Amino acid sequence: MTLLQKILLALVVLAAVLPMVGVPQYWLYTLTIGLYYAMLASSWSLLVGYIGRISFAQAAMSGLGAYVAVLTGQLLGWPVVPSLIAGVVAAGLFGLMIGWLTLRLHGAYLGLTTIAFAEILRITVTAEHQVTQGSRGLQVRPLIEGAGPVTYYYIFLAAAVVSVLLMLALLHSRIGLFFQAIREDEDGTASLGVNVTLWKSLAFAASTAFAGFAGGLYAHFVQLITPSMMSMQEMGYILAMAVIGGFSNVVYAAFGGVILQVLLEALREMGEWRLAVFGVIAILMLRFAPNGIFGWLETRLKRKDK
Repeated sequence: MTLLQKILLALVVLAAVLPMVGVPQYWLYTLTIGLYYAMLASSWSLLVGYIGRISFAQAAMSGLGAYVAVLTGQLLGWPVVPSLIAGVVAAGLFGLMIGWLTLRLHGAYLGLTTIAFAEILRITVTAEHQVTQGSRGLQVRPLIEGAGPVTYYYIFLAAAVVSVLLMLALLHSRIGLFFQAIREDEDGTASLGVNVTLWKSLAFAASTAFAGFAGGLYAHFVQLITPSMMSMQEMGYILAMAVIGGFSNVVYAAFGGVILQVLLEALREMGEWRLAVFGVIAILMLRFAPNGIFGWLETRLKRKDK
């Protein structure tokens, strides 16, 4: 285990004991939201960092998972767990469709197409007010009746850790090797008989399924969902968090989500200026540390060992 891996493991252990040392509930709430963004940032990294496909629909996929999870519970009377699974399946299938429809697109064209899909979803949810209550939002039942901030914090911590571990297991399997081969040389990989169409579509599906799971959990935590959770502004947060943490590694992206959410909350007194600070940090990271904070730290530690 490298020194950086030990540091990250220590941070996870620290996160597990925070409620035991009297951390205020306000900051536990903030960290819980940060863990939600950690799942989204790492799921975006799964697609962009490992298969080289740009998507700006991750926030919309989270919203899709949330709305499906909530509506299957309200309209069909499903319990929470089957509703969450339905949200994951819906987001995964939508991602599979996006992956299949955008196979021949690259770069800006791919990004613009995913924006179009995201906006179609957001506008549909806003317009179907008889079902979704439109911009007023939907009231959502709690994940666990009577659960407090500490319980939700541990649920989200466990969900984030398990999600990242599942992504790592996927990426270190034979499937992950196909993903990386496609990222490095798509035409060369296809010439070896690999079904590039299938693997790119599956990458989209896996990425969006994790986002749908995060959205379903988030809905039952905040107990109110609106179309704003599917906005391009939310997508900007996710992208910046992944970039600042290190989008080429799902673990680094996840930590970026937590760190940046805490930083945003700490700078709340600055009002809207905090978003400008957020943007400046992201730009500086792209310029001076394109692999993110943890990627930069990893490089420095390796040089030190030599």
